Amino acid sequence: MSNVRIEHGALVGTSRDGVHSFLGIPYAAPPTGELRWAPPAPPAAWEGTRDATAFGDSAIQSVHTGLDPGSPQSEDCLSLNVWTTDPAPGVRLPVMVWIHGGGFLNGSSAMPLWSGQHLARRGVVVVTLNYRLGAFGFLAHPEAGSNVAVQDWVAALDWVRRDIAVFGGDPDNVTVFGQSAGGAACRALLCTPSARGLFHRAVMQSAGYEKYAVVASPDHERVTDATERLFRHLGTSDLARLRRLPAERIRAASFAGAGVVPPPGQVHTPANLVWYPAADGRVVTEDFTGRADGVPVMFGCTQDEARMFHRPTGLYGPASQSSLDPADVYTSTTLTAMAEAIGGDAAGDVLAHFRARGLSLYEALCELDTAGVWHEPALTSYRRYAALDDLTAYQYRFTRVSPAAHRTGLLAQHGAEIPYLFGPVTVGDDYDATDVQVSDAVQHAWTEFARTGTPRDPDGTPWPACTSGDSRFTVIGDKTEHVPLDITPVCELITAQRRPRPTAPGGSGAHARTARTGR
Repeated sequence: MSNVRIEHGALVGTSRDGVHSFLGIPYAAPPTGELRWAPPAPPAAWEGTRDATAFGDSAIQSVHTGLDPGSPQSEDCLSLNVWTTDPAPGVRLPVMVWIHGGGFLNGSSAMPLWSGQHLARRGVVVVTLNYRLGAFGFLAHPEAGSNVAVQDWVAALDWVRRDIAVFGGDPDNVTVFGQSAGGAACRALLCTPSARGLFHRAVMQSAGYEKYAVVASPDHERVTDATERLFRHLGTSDLARLRRLPAERIRAASFAGAGVVPPPGQVHTPANLVWYPAADGRVVTEDFTGRADGVPVMFGCTQDEARMFHRPTGLYGPASQSSLDPADVYTSTTLTAMAEAIGGDAAGDVLAHFRARGLSLYEALCELDTAGVWHEPALTSYRRYAALDDLTAYQYRFTRVSPAAHRTGLLAQHGAEIPYLFGPVTVGDDYDATDVQVSDAVQHAWTEFARTGTPRDPDGTPWPACTSGDSRFTVIGDKTEHVPLDITPVCELITAQRRPRPTAPGGSGAHARTARTGR
């Protein structure tokens, strides 16, 4: 057992293999009753010693994907977890704060996939947190405001600033990192004035890039439109009445307005989040404050992102379709509609390129979606960062395909890097010796970035930064290589469709638009 005392009271955690864990620590008061849709309030102090050996409740899941959130669900979800090898003041280890993904609709810090137990052995303090999801976190009410989930992240970072030294962490060296929606969250924090000074580096994995070239990116108007639909669904917009409604009614209305289930026979692409940390001019601004702060950033994506979403059933498709072959679901009509939605005026050239290469409909759809939602926005982010003199940025692409990913055909799909980052990766049916080496390289690069602001290979080689001259980036495949920036023909066709946009970066992330709508 491990004991520490923080501002609000004493905690007892557990110790295993040299790592001390403290779970389910409240960083804010329960956002229930009058605090539903209110900014997070300070947690109450407690008497005696609080048991910190079990995760707190997960946020209410607006979407059920079959993934177990890892703990019971409730609105009383604002807790975090800490893993450290040395819980003692004065040690000052780098701190890495993980914001989980899930399209801002599902996910939990209790999920085993991102336990900090293994990563903490790299000499960092790992913090994971829960935050309000769906309409609970992103409703835009004219009285209550919006982006309370963003304020949850800020409250957790403020907790880190005040209390992390007790766990051996350095409050002056904090890295936020996240994948998918978590990556978009890190981007939002770069544009959140109240978060300034609370973190010092940012890692955005598979989200958090420039706005899309053609498809409309999430914005505050979309959130307010979704809010109005939710009001109609619930039959009221009165804040007091909304706060008295059962949580399940809010959850059901949040799901109904999220648009994540396409009509039968259609697929969706992760380009049109509804509940999202969109700039509201108050909590999240349009200013690129990461530039002003000089916060170094690291960003990237996987080689085959869209394979996670384009399966025979789709990510949220009905189980009754589980036996369908991709060829029965992804038709030429679907591909054409997707090309028009993602490629705009270049749709014909994009389709001709796929035909010339002899790709199947499924392969073409996955490559198109990957290029339009991830690779091209990341390319445009590279170019933006390269033009900035006062900000250092690093881009990567994860291409390693494990034996298990070969068998399934999912390849280096969305989220493929996460097991390598959090570990442990061991030789067996799913992974081989190369995967173990890749995991070592990923963990080393991420923790070196947290420690110094520069990601490095295990041999000490620094990654190339984004530059406008010798444009190079890092590819993490069977081995790590630093190579010229990869610009595929499809990316070039899509990026040529860009129109002049405001200078503030937008985000990308997970889940949910219907291919044929082009919305």
